Amino acid sequence: MAQRKLSKQQKRRLQKRRLKPATNNAAQGESVDGPEQAGQVITHHGRSVLIENPQGDLIQCAIRQNLGKLVAGDRVFWQPSTESGTGVVTALQPRESLMTRPGFRGQTRMIAANIDRLVITLGVEPGIHPDAIDRYLVAAWQQKLPSLLVINKMDLADTPEHQSLILSQLAPYPDLVNPGNPRALQGIHFISTQQGTGLEELQADLNNHTSVIVGPSGAGKSSLIKALIPDLPIRIQSLSDATGLGKHTTSNSVLYHLPQQDGQLIDSPGVRQFDPDPMPLHELEQAYPDFYPFLGQCRFDDCTHQHEPHCAIRRAVEEDAIAYSRYQSFQRLLNG
Repeated sequence: MAQRKLSKQQKRRLQKRRLKPATNNAAQGESVDGPEQAGQVITHHGRSVLIENPQGDLIQCAIRQNLGKLVAGDRVFWQPSTESGTGVVTALQPRESLMTRPGFRGQTRMIAANIDRLVITLGVEPGIHPDAIDRYLVAAWQQKLPSLLVINKMDLADTPEHQSLILSQLAPYPDLVNPGNPRALQGIHFISTQQGTGLEELQADLNNHTSVIVGPSGAGKSSLIKALIPDLPIRIQSLSDATGLGKHTTSNSVLYHLPQQDGQLIDSPGVRQFDPDPMPLHELEQAYPDFYPFLGQCRFDDCTHQHEPHCAIRRAVEEDAIAYSRYQSFQRLLNG
């Protein structure tokens, strides 16, 4: 049977009904009492979120079922509930961006919303892996985000040999820096939180941005965030008090305001390996800007740059015009 079309008046009534306060289990039985107001998601835990209102107050809120999952950085509308100090999220404002990563069993896991910068963080210890850098750069390109590369724990590179090794591993990336391209690497920062070096330059690049910091476990993200936000323990305690969950952990992303700056930083959980979404050959080529001068010069239009004759990309690798590590990471992503 064909569905009857709704009139404009019926559509308006339906929309108003969707925005009315919920009193059923769509919000865990919470009833709301008060005007709808704006807020921002600070962190997500279980079936609820921690919201910050424009005055800086933290409110634990249930979520209406029809809104789906919310994540740090989301801008929402919420209403106070009859239960003192809590509320219910009633609507999700349109997202300007959404950072995700593939999860287990093919599911997509959301990391942060409404961000405009990706901060890729790796530590001198346990080690810098160009393949990991490339995976994050490709993910940033996919999601149309500019990125920063932060090399942390530089105090551990205490010999000329170690410093030379780091510079050789990072050799391809200075040429990729392109501040004029909103999907490109914007800069490289060398940081030591122990010695306090490099922080001012990084703070300047984070100002006026909502950034998400990503990187593998052990990269020193927590120490970096603590250096950028000196009162971090106090803020973590405030989050713990607001959620009632005891000591805060980084199992979910958390949004912090940068001190004395108009900027926000979202801490994300560390992962052993980050994989961007799969993409076809021609799209993946576009995510590697150092390939651009040689694209279209291969004999075959569908050249995979693996074994085909007269391949311009492989020739560029042989002539050191493209770093071999970049070529390897491209092939690994292409072959899944």
